[in-house]
Amino acid sequence: MSYAELTLSAWWSLSDEDARRTAAAIARGVDARLVGVGSHAYAGRSGRVAFFERDGLRYALVPGGAVRLGFDADRFTAGDRLRADFATAAAEYDLPGPVDRFLSAVTSPPRRASLPARLVAVRSVDADELLATDDEADEVDDHAGLTAGLHRRGLRPPTPDEWEHSCAAGATGLFRWGDEYPETGPYGELPLIREPNLFGLVIGDDPYRAEFTTDPVVLCGGDGGSALCGGYGSFLSWLTLATAYRDPDLAEALHEGGLIGETPVRPVLAIP
Repeated sequence: MSYAELTLSAWWSLSDEDARRTAAAIARGVDARLVGVGSHAYAGRSGRVAFFERDGLRYALVPGGAVRLGFDADRFTAGDRLRADFATAAAEYDLPGPVDRFLSAVTSPPRRASLPARLVAVRSVDADELLATDDEADEVDDHAGLTAGLHRRGLRPPTPDEWEHSCAAGATGLFRWGDEYPETGPYGELPLIREPNLFGLVIGDDPYRAEFTTDPVVLCGGDGGSALCGGYGSFLSWLTLATAYRDPDLAEALHEGGLIGETPVRPVLAIP
């Protein structure tokens, strides 16, 4: 079996010795250094993580397989505070209701996908910073240039499906930790967004840092800070960190504003 076929259930069911052996083989296959393999917990769930380093970037193993993605209104029950916050935001900003219909309009649709196992950067990196040593770094002014720069390093952006799976790590709530959110806005040292998720990734931790995917019009993990900076309240600000959140206008704003180099991407290292 190719290690790209490693599923989440298979990875977690390995013995510790077999997990280390598997991670070491993956490291050799991508010319990376295995940093470590161990147990990890997040938001009441526990599993196993493996970390790697290559060319100054740290990666985590994200197993693949058949996964469920997107926001499914039929499986969602809004809590009392979410409904109250939505009612306040709807009245102030003329949002269409009810809340589940609104959420469906600003998130990706429910779907199933089959994904490869892969190594995913633990933290996103601004395009200019990642490609700073390239002779062609100044030419990274569009999505194609960014993708080409990653390709020269043997990397690529995640697909939208891969990004969602990397963030959710099998969780099916609105957020990677569930359906509720703190009273404060999504900033500061809040464990829910600052702690690594179940795969060991620091992801969806800052609404300003929406990340590129392979689709030039789909960014994930934020809205560029619009809701938070605009003072839209806790519900709309937190919603931008929902795993399946989509802002259809963000990509156009970034491209027209010449902000490609300042926009983060989370490199993916394919497993052979």
